[in-house]
Amino acid sequence: MLAESVSDAVTDVSDDAVATVKYLSHLGTILDSPSKDVIRRIFTNVLKDNPSFYSAFIGTDKNYAYIIINLDSMSEVRRKNNALKQDRWLIIERSADSNGMTQYDSFYDANFNLRKKIKRKNVFSPTLRSWYINATRGSVFRTEPYLFLPEEVTGITYSTEVPTDKGKVVVGIDFTLSHFNKLLQENSVSDVSHNFLYLPSGELVASSEPSFRQQPLPKSKPLVLTPEEQKLIKNTPILRVSNKENWAPIDFTISGRPAGLIPDLLYMVGQSTGLEFDFFNGAGSLGLQQAYSSGGLDILTSVPDIPSNQGLGIFSKPLFKSPFAIAVSDSKHYEKLQDLNGKRLALLSNWPIISVIKEKYPLIDIVTYSHVDQALRAVKKGEVDAFIDLEAVLSYVSEQFMINDLTYHTLNIENSFPLSLVLAPEKKPLLDIINRAIESLTPQQQHYLQQRWLNSDVEVNRTGVVPYVELIDFAADESYQNQLIEKNSNDDDYFYYVRDVRRGGHDQIFFASMVPKASVYAASEERIRTSIYTSALLLLVLLPLAGFCAKPIVKPILLLRKENKKVKLRHYSDVAVIPTRIKEFHDLSMSIYTTAESLQEHEKRQDEFVESFIQLIAQAIDDKSPYTAGHCNRVPEIALMFAREVEKSNQGQFADFRFKNAAERREFKIAAWLHDCGKITTPEHIVDKGTKLEANYNRIHEIRMRFEVLWRDAELKYLQHIIDNPHEQEIALATLKQTQTQLQDDYKFVANANVGGEFMSDEHIARIHEIANKTWLRHFDDHLGLSPLEELSVSAKSETLPVEEHLLVDKREHCIKRINELNFDPAFGIKMQVPELQYNLGEIYNLTIKRGTLTAEDRFKINEHMISTIKMLESLPFPDDLARVPRYASTHHETMKGTGYPRKLSAKDLSTPERILVISDIFEALTAADRPYKKAKPLSVAIDILHKMALDEHIDMDLFKLFLSSGVYMQYAEKFLPSKQIDEVDIDKYLSS
Repeated sequence: MLAESVSDAVTDVSDDAVATVKYLSHLGTILDSPSKDVIRRIFTNVLKDNPSFYSAFIGTDKNYAYIIINLDSMSEVRRKNNALKQDRWLIIERSADSNGMTQYDSFYDANFNLRKKIKRKNVFSPTLRSWYINATRGSVFRTEPYLFLPEEVTGITYSTEVPTDKGKVVVGIDFTLSHFNKLLQENSVSDVSHNFLYLPSGELVASSEPSFRQQPLPKSKPLVLTPEEQKLIKNTPILRVSNKENWAPIDFTISGRPAGLIPDLLYMVGQSTGLEFDFFNGAGSLGLQQAYSSGGLDILTSVPDIPSNQGLGIFSKPLFKSPFAIAVSDSKHYEKLQDLNGKRLALLSNWPIISVIKEKYPLIDIVTYSHVDQALRAVKKGEVDAFIDLEAVLSYVSEQFMINDLTYHTLNIENSFPLSLVLAPEKKPLLDIINRAIESLTPQQQHYLQQRWLNSDVEVNRTGVVPYVELIDFAADESYQNQLIEKNSNDDDYFYYVRDVRRGGHDQIFFASMVPKASVYAASEERIRTSIYTSALLLLVLLPLAGFCAKPIVKPILLLRKENKKVKLRHYSDVAVIPTRIKEFHDLSMSIYTTAESLQEHEKRQDEFVESFIQLIAQAIDDKSPYTAGHCNRVPEIALMFAREVEKSNQGQFADFRFKNAAERREFKIAAWLHDCGKITTPEHIVDKGTKLEANYNRIHEIRMRFEVLWRDAELKYLQHIIDNPHEQEIALATLKQTQTQLQDDYKFVANANVGGEFMSDEHIARIHEIANKTWLRHFDDHLGLSPLEELSVSAKSETLPVEEHLLVDKREHCIKRINELNFDPAFGIKMQVPELQYNLGEIYNLTIKRGTLTAEDRFKINEHMISTIKMLESLPFPDDLARVPRYASTHHETMKGTGYPRKLSAKDLSTPERILVISDIFEALTAADRPYKKAKPLSVAIDILHKMALDEHIDMDLFKLFLSSGVYMQYAEKFLPSKQIDEVDIDKYLSS
C-alpha cells in the first residue's frame, strides 16, 4: 500500500533519530573527554551517514553546549545561517562565565579549514530548553516544534541523558520541519493526496500542504524620535523576546514560528521605531522567566501586572484586557467562582490566577495543564468540571482545534489581570519608546489586531493544526490505526490511513495520509475503458458477418428497431415486448423493455436532480442577503398558482391558453426558479442598501464624528474666549449653546435625510449643500493606511497639514470608474442606459437622492442582474423542452408599454407566461417583510399598487383582474403572509374599473 510506504519512510527517519541518539548516549566516557576533536569526528560521521539530520549536539549542566550543524542538510539551512557555498559545517560552542552566556560560531569547509569565527553575547542557556529539562536516561525524548536560534529555523529535537557521574549531560539530534515537509511531498501517494505528521492534539509537525506564511501587516506610521532616542535605537542590538508556545491567540507558535497578537504588535513597533526583535520559544513559561532573569532575554511578554510580578522589572502600559470566561460540558451556568466549590477546575500551569483562587476558594480542586487544548478536551471528556482562561483564548483555541460540544460564557472575577511587557529597569528609555509606539498604532493596525486575533466572530486560521477533526479522533483510538478507513469529509469520500510513528510512548507523533476515493479508482476505470474499446472494435469487424447470417430473422429485428426508436424518442411508456419464438430475440426485447423502464426512471431522477440543483441556486441567492431571503422560493409558488388559474379561465384572450404538456409547465416552473439567478453577481451592499450613505457600512458614523469635532471645537473656542475675555463669559456661553444647538439640528437633518424615508424637496437639498459648506480642520494625513486600489484613486498629495475640510464632500475618490467597458451582445437585444461610473459614493451626491436610497449607479447595478441572468442562462445548453427558460426568466421587469428593462419589450412582445411572471414577481416583492428599505405592505395596499400599475400599463390589466377574481392573491396570502398583514380587500372596485 502506498500510504504504508510513505508512513514507513517517515517512521524510518524517526527510528534513525532514536537509534542515533541512543548510540551517542552510550559513548558517555568519550563524550566526557576534554578533546573536542573526538566529539567533532563522532558527530560529523553521524551527520554524514544521516544527511537528513540538521545537527548533533551535547549539552551539560554547566551551561555548556557543543553543536555541529550540517549545512548541506537543506538548502534553506545554508541561507538561514548566512553561510557561503564552500562552507560545509557550522560548529556552535556555548559556555557560561561571569559575564553571562557566550557563543562562538565557526564556519568550516569540508576539510575542516576554518573560514570565519563569530562571537555572540548573552545567548540562551541550553539547560533552559525542553530537550535538556525532559531528557532522562534510558529513553529518548522528542520536543514539540520550536524555533532554533540564532538560525531562525523551526524544527524538533530528539534527546536523551548520557549515563555519567559528572552531572547531567544530554546528547541529541535536530531535524528541521522543512525536512519532514519535503519528505511528505516527495513521497506523496498522488497529486491529490494529503499527508500530515502531527501530535495527538492535532498540532502539525509537517505537511505536504503549503507551509504557514505570515500575513502582511498594515503599514506603520514612523514614530517621531529625538536625536537621543535615534542614537539609542541605533546602538541597541536585536532585542530577545519570550514567545509562549500554546496561548493562542495572544502569544503562541505555529509549527515553531511566533504567532499571535503580541508578536504582531511587536512587529508593528519595530516598523515604526526601527527596533528589531528575535523571539525565543521551546522552553516553557518557567524556562522563559529563568532565561529573562539570567539575561538571556530582554523582554518578557504577556505578564500580568500584579504585585507578585513587580520584582521582574518595569512594566509597559497594558497591552489589552480580555474578560475571563469559563468552558463547561453541560448546561450548568457558573456565574461566580464560589459556584465551583467542590468542583474540579482546570487552569494553565504557572497562571497567576491559581494563587488567587487557592487563597480565596480553597474548596475548589485545581488541576493544571500545559496546553489550552488539553484543558478543553479534559472538560469535554468529563475529567474536570470546568476550565477558566481569557475569553479570547477559549474562543480561538476551541475553534482552532475543532473542540465542539462545550459551552462558553463570561465569568465575573473581581481581580483584573491586564497584560504587559516587562523589561529590566535599566532599559526604561527603550520601554518609553515602545510605549509611545504602541499608543501611536494607526486605526488600521488596531483594527487588524482586533479582527485578526480578538474578534470572536472572525474565522479562525487553522494553520498549524490538521484541518480534519477525524485525524485527531483516529489518533486517540488505536482501533482506527494501521488500516485503511473509508469516511466522508466535507461532502467528499476519502480513504484515511493513520499510524503512530513512535509506536506508542508519552511523546507520540502520528503520520496520516488522506486520498480521495475517486483517485484510487481512476486507474481501474481506465483499464475498463480500454477493454470496452477493444470489444467494440471486435464487434465492428464481426458485424458484416452477423448481418449476413441475420437475413432469416429480419422481421424480429425490424420490430426491435421500431421499439428501439420509441426509446430514442423517449416514448418509454409505448415500448412493448415483441412476439417471437426465438429465445435470443425475446431476451433482447425484454432487455429493451427493461431498459426503457430504467431510462424512464433515470430521467425522472435526473429531472428531480436538475430541479433540486436549480432550487439550490435560488436558495443560495436568497441566502446571500438576509433581506431577500425567500424571494426566489416564493415567486415560483405564486407563479404556478396563478398559471393554473389562467389555464382554467375560458374568458377573453386566456380562453386558448394552456400548457400543452407537463414539460411546458416544468419549463415555466424552472424559469420562475431562475428568474433572479443573475443576482448572484450583485454586491450585497447594493442589494441591502438601507441608507443613502451605506456602502460596505453606513458612513453616517464618519459624518457624526465630524460633528463631534465641530462640537469640541466650539467648546475649545468658548474656553479660550473666556480665558482671554473673562468679563464676556455669559455672551460666550450663549454663543456656545447656540452653536451646539445648530449642530444638533443639522446632524438630525442629515441623519434623517440619510434614511431616505421622505421625498427630498429642492429646499431640503439646498440645506444639505448649506450644511456641507461648514468646515473642520484635519490634522492627519489621509493618504496613509490606504490599499493599493485606494491609492490609485486619491488625489495627488500636495497639501500642508492641517487642512480645512468641508463637513460633507464629494471627493474624486468617491467616483469609482468601471474597470472594464460594458458591452452587450446584440443577439441579446439589451437596451439599457449605462451610467458613466461604476459607483458614485459622494456624500452630498448620495444625501440629495430625491427618493429612496439608491443612486442612478446603484439602480443600474441592481438592474444589471437581468443582464447577468441573460448571459448565464443563454450560455447553458438547455434541451428543446427547456429552450424558453432564458426568455421567460429574463422578462419579469418588462412593461406593457415598453418602458421596462433590459430589452424595453412591450405588450406585443410578451407572452402570457411572461406576463404571469411579471405580476408574480411584483406582488411577492410588495408583500415581502424582509426588505431593509421598505416595510411590508398590507394586502389591500399591495393590490391597490398593482391596480395603479395596471392602469399605467405596467402590467396586464386583464391578468390583474383574473389574479383577483380567481382568488390567487388570497391563496398566496394565507400560505405565506402573517395574519396581521392580511386585511380586507374590496376587489369589486377593481374588477368594475
